[in-house]
Amino acid sequence: MAIVNITTQNDADFIRQFAYQTVDLVPIDLTGNTLRMGIRTHASDVDQHLLLTTENGGLTITDAPNGKFTLYISKAQLERIATETFDHSLIRITPADAHLRIWSGTLTNTSGPSR
Repeated sequence: MAIVNITTQNDADFIRQFAYQTVDLVPIDLTGNTLRMGIRTHASDVDQHLLLTTENGGLTITDAPNGKFTLYISKAQLERIATETFDHSLIRITPADAHLRIWSGTLTNTSGPSR
């Protein structure tokens, strides 16, 4: 499983594109899949600070056959959460309802100077 650590600044939107692929660089087809990324202070916490999904626009599959997707966290969302480090994971939900972890890691939200 991949580890992806993300650093954001709360004075701008965070937008990044990713390509989900094997270690041999073969794309993993995301056709018919949805994505879900929960952000919590600690993975074991009940409360979520952010939930980013394909349904709410936080994640967008941009080229499903080639495994490409975009992660979007708005400036407004980043301003609402604390400037600290959170745990997160990205889960792929297949048409058969299998929940497969794409990655886990941390998200560090920092103060942006232009806020």
